[in-house]
Amino acid sequence: MIGDFLKKYKSFIVYVFWGGVATVVNIGTFMFAIKIGWHYQTGNILGWFLAVLVTYFSNKFLVFSSPYRSAMYLLRELFSFFVVRIFALLLDMLIIWLGIKVLNYNSFLVKVFDNAVVGIANYVVSRWFIFDEGNF
Repeated sequence: MIGDFLKKYKSFIVYVFWGGVATVVNIGTFMFAIKIGWHYQTGNILGWFLAVLVTYFSNKFLVFSSPYRSAMYLLRELFSFFVVRIFALLLDMLIIWLGIKVLNYNSFLVKVFDNAVVGIANYVVSRWFIFDEGNF
């Protein structure tokens, strides 16, 4: 029974694990930047960039097992990934701004909530549009 569950949801479980790694990178970078006195959005963008690097390579090879087909295919896939992630960054920045500046909530709690919302959106888009075998 557990074996069937793991087999059925393997890509989602691996995605959640590597998403957790990327989340630690993102939140850790964000909090470190705040601690050293950087503007919260600067830390947010730097955390996003580092997390996207972790996420692309883990999604490509470990989560969705997207094969290497050619350099051109890889560049198009990488471009698609970053374009989608830029939209996620905009959502990320909006949530952070609303939570910290408008609502005056704790920056750590806002960032954790933000990562959950953006992570779910990123999974859906990555699974169905970027790493789909029929693309390109």
